[in-house]
Amino acid sequence: MTIFKLAIAYMKKQKGKTVALISSIALSVMLIFSMIVIRDSGYDSQIQEAKDLHGGYQVWFEGIGIDKVKELESDSQIKESSKVKYLCEIVDKESGVKFNLNSFDKDFIESLKYKMVGRTPTKDGEIVIEKETAEQMGISDPLNKTIDLMLMNKYVDDDGANQIDSVNKSFKIVGILEKPDRYYESLSSSISGVKTQAFIYEDAKLPLKTEGTYKGTIFLKSEKNTSKFLSKMGKKLNLSFDNLRENSEVSAAKSLKVRSENSIENIKKTIILIIVSCLVIYNIFNIILQDMIIQIGLMRAIGMSMKKIKSMFAELSLIYIVLGTTIGILFGIILSYMGVKMVYGYSSMLTIGIPSIIYSFAVATISVSISSFIVVRKAMKMSIIDSIRSSEKYERKSKSKNIKTNRTHKNMIISIARRNVWRNKSRTIITMIVITMVGIMFISTFAVKDTLKTNIEEGITGGIWGMSYGSVDKAVSGSYNGTESLFYKIDKDMIQKVKNIDGVESVEPHFNNPNGYILLSKDQISKAYQDELNRKNVLYQENHNNEYPLLIRGYSDEMLKSRESFIKEGKNLINLKEGQYKKVILVNNTNSQVTHSFEAKVIDGAKVGDVIDIKLPVYKGGIKKYEIFNVEVSAIMKEVYAAAQDGNVDANGAQVIFREDDYKELTGQKDYNKVFVMTQKGELYPVEKRLEKLTKDYAFTSIGGKGEDLKFIGAQQNSEDRLSVIYQCLILLILSVNSIFIMRSNIIARKKEISTLRALGMSIKDIKKILIIESEFYGMVASTIGAIIATAYHNWGIASTNKTLIAGSFERTIEHSIPLKQILMLFAIFSIIGLVAVYLSKDKIEGTSITDGISQN
Repeated sequence: MTIFKLAIAYMKKQKGKTVALISSIALSVMLIFSMIVIRDSGYDSQIQEAKDLHGGYQVWFEGIGIDKVKELESDSQIKESSKVKYLCEIVDKESGVKFNLNSFDKDFIESLKYKMVGRTPTKDGEIVIEKETAEQMGISDPLNKTIDLMLMNKYVDDDGANQIDSVNKSFKIVGILEKPDRYYESLSSSISGVKTQAFIYEDAKLPLKTEGTYKGTIFLKSEKNTSKFLSKMGKKLNLSFDNLRENSEVSAAKSLKVRSENSIENIKKTIILIIVSCLVIYNIFNIILQDMIIQIGLMRAIGMSMKKIKSMFAELSLIYIVLGTTIGILFGIILSYMGVKMVYGYSSMLTIGIPSIIYSFAVATISVSISSFIVVRKAMKMSIIDSIRSSEKYERKSKSKNIKTNRTHKNMIISIARRNVWRNKSRTIITMIVITMVGIMFISTFAVKDTLKTNIEEGITGGIWGMSYGSVDKAVSGSYNGTESLFYKIDKDMIQKVKNIDGVESVEPHFNNPNGYILLSKDQISKAYQDELNRKNVLYQENHNNEYPLLIRGYSDEMLKSRESFIKEGKNLINLKEGQYKKVILVNNTNSQVTHSFEAKVIDGAKVGDVIDIKLPVYKGGIKKYEIFNVEVSAIMKEVYAAAQDGNVDANGAQVIFREDDYKELTGQKDYNKVFVMTQKGELYPVEKRLEKLTKDYAFTSIGGKGEDLKFIGAQQNSEDRLSVIYQCLILLILSVNSIFIMRSNIIARKKEISTLRALGMSIKDIKKILIIESEFYGMVASTIGAIIATAYHNWGIASTNKTLIAGSFERTIEHSIPLKQILMLFAIFSIIGLVAVYLSKDKIEGTSITDGISQN
């Protein structure tokens, strides 16, 4: 108890130093704690948001018969479930908007978090649709209005051939389903877009063959058992991922959290943050506890045993750790709450896990313990007299030769500053190591983002889809989930509006349909393509019976001419004489995830002049159906076209390009359904924002093009980017406080010396100059070292990326560069930090009189 009281008495006597020590611990702990909590809270907020917007069910099933549904629902792990009968797709021919048609079930609708306005459909011809669907179709106040729609059922017949049944039918809207705007905003910015639902009377009779399968939601008694349940029931009922899976949106949010936690980059950042925090605390302790060597000498002089001195410092350290960590965690909670609100906003929640508390105490314990141990050990090894005399005076070795006495005032200030910097070599080296580590991370992180952004604009990087557009910057088309390619249209008025957007250089309207098939026997398929099909069959149970995916394009003569350089063999379609068959340009290469390249050819041995059979969706006689056509290969494109021109997000196999007049004649489609947009240099992202604003309520339109891969994880990636910025800000804040504390602690430890210089005639202004030189030295030298290492690391990363690009059949690569902008930013930041550190420490210089400073022990 006496030792404890002695420790408390020492803390009270050294009030200023005690506050500085506890503050340094609290700040480092606060930043470590906040970084972990903001990350965990952010991802948990996203998971909760997914549940709020999409439904809190654990399991989704679809495409299965009623017998398997009953067996599924009878499992003992299920708390509750709901289901509807999926009937077919339904499309508005005027706008091209499509959605799913299901039997009505109130429980199912509520499980998806819809709010319903209106009433339940009670007879044939009545329908409940989403309000957003109606608005995208151009219908305002849809309740009780009648709409003409086309029912479509895509299926595989007994011979394994893909078929479409379609029929027109009118419906009266009796109910509207609503969700928050954020639900549609998050999905509309994703690759596939929004898939909306509609519901009709359960016993309604439709004039076409319907799917007749069921889909539904399952709430389990325990969410933790979701994976086991899916594995068990998948095997038991022989159901694939497409038939039975976890809530997709919630699962995506969870996987993003796991990916972030296991990300090597994020682990590196956490480790560096912990190391920097420990070094900062150690550095400040090392400065302030230096005075304790004198105190230890005095304690030994009055007879205190080494054991009691060690005990006192152990208890002192424990008090510092507990107080500093507790204060740090309390302030960390406040900072975390503000950070989560800023980064995630909607559905934000605070998650404080055990790891965040453990890391916080670990940082404080390790740094304080090491600091105390070193100081006490150093003092114990010294004699009592040496301990009492211990100080940080700069001891200059006597030199009898070459002594210059005519040193200028300016040189003297620089000389004093230089000697002060190296007075405590270990402290100087640690400070510079910390700044160097942070500098490397700062330059590397922001240089990578800057390089990525620049090269996405050029189409060199950004993902396999975004990189496949070549000369095209952005693409305007109907979304995959929300529109039907045969009916979605971009009319002349919309094309003109796109042309008139600021930053748009030119546009290329054309036809695009990903829903065709090429008819080939198995012996016509190349081995490389067959390997890719086998891979997909294992993962997704995709089977093809002589009908393989085909992307169909319809280009104007001007577009065909501009793509002529990509023709490997054969003739372009411009000015060709008409023959027995319509002529096409064949794109025979496709992306293979087996070889991770576009070397795979679809048709083995394809050549110019071949006649191939293709199946196209057509609109004739007021309905949609498939028709088979014989077409002649007029030219074959180079591999690089499939990899790096006009986009391949819809290409899962071969592609054919028609002249647009031939495409219109065969399919019955009159209006363009896709527009390529070329932007002025540096205008890619502004144009993308303007296109999104223009098409926000235009038939579920999607904006693709360069950078579209980044939409794969939607708005969640934006949160990760903002987290990265917060991380950099936190670590710079640590360094700022480190610099301020070092400066203030140095002044506290050198009060007598500074007062002596003032007594000898040196002005406060000159003393400040000395301190500024000291402070700037750390930042400038360490930033230079960090810049060199970061530049080398940055270019090593570019070299590695270029190797991958070349291996993947991409001809364009990233240019090597020096991240000059980030380097200059770093120098500016540390220069400012140095000036601020001196400015905030001026009270320690100006507030002490010369006599008080000189008289200090």
